[in-house]
Amino acid sequence: MVISSLPLCKKSHGSSIFSGYGVLFCLIAGNICGAIVGRRSFGGELNVQSAYYILGIMVVFAGLMGVYNVKKDTRRHRKWMLRMVVYFATVISTRLIMLAAVRIVSNIGTYFSIWRCDEVLNILTDPQARRSAFPQCVADGVTPSAVWVAVHASVHDGPLHLAAAVRAVQGMALWIATLIHIVAVEFYIHKTEASNQIRLGFVLEPLDYAGESNMSY
Repeated sequence: MVISSLPLCKKSHGSSIFSGYGVLFCLIAGNICGAIVGRRSFGGELNVQSAYYILGIMVVFAGLMGVYNVKKDTRRHRKWMLRMVVYFATVISTRLIMLAAVRIVSNIGTYFSIWRCDEVLNILTDPQARRSAFPQCVADGVTPSAVWVAVHASVHDGPLHLAAAVRAVQGMALWIATLIHIVAVEFYIHKTEASNQIRLGFVLEPLDYAGESNMSY
């Protein structure tokens, strides 16, 4: 029974490694594309760009370390793959934080975000509303792509101001979510140290196997 199961174990192990390389490749490709989009995402403000780039580096680095340790140290492999998955999920928490943040800044009522006039005119299509709210964008001889205006951030004043609120809180939400995920995954790794196992051939042994104690990171 043991002998007959070995080929299946080897095949399953090989598939796991292959799928791991595939996931890492997709992550790297996705982060490259994300870095390109991040230059313009949510207005391309520096706090948003820096958060996207740092998060992308963290995800790829954790994935590379996980793949590097897959045959060398199963315990380190588990830890780095946990970090990669948790870092990658930061964008989910970011959205949740933004849902609360846009309402908070709207209720405070003193927050603005900076928009180019061509962006404003793309959303604000009513000619009268354009002239009354942003006369500098529709003045004679103005190049809309070269003029910037402050847009009030509020979820209560229509699509343009809602978008301004989202833009205002995006960078903050990304950084807070990143910090939360870093702390959370390290806390989880610390609390589940007993779940770390060492691979001997195709068998996972518990942390205290043969009296070993490994607190590797």
